[in-house]
Amino acid sequence: MNTQTILLPHKHIRFSNSLVAIAGYIRTIIDEPISIDELWLKVEQRKNTELIKPSFTQLIFSIDILFCIKQIIVDEEGRIILTTQIDNK
Repeated sequence: MNTQTILLPHKHIRFSNSLVAIAGYIRTIIDEPISIDELWLKVEQRKNTELIKPSFTQLIFSIDILFCIKQIIVDEEGRIILTTQIDNK
């Protein structure tokens, strides 16, 4: 499976299963500086009520996407922070 196949939605991948959608969903969950473990716990707690149900691997890829497009940064303690949270302080 190539990267484009899982990254973007197409006739075999629903938008809710694409990494673009998952990255957007993950971005909405980050409301304060958070570690990967804490973020995964939030995702796991919401799996029963949300349409998007990412695996841990998809979560990591989504975090990579958000980092690459400069939507998040990682602080010295390894916590994920939205760049908009930094601009507001």
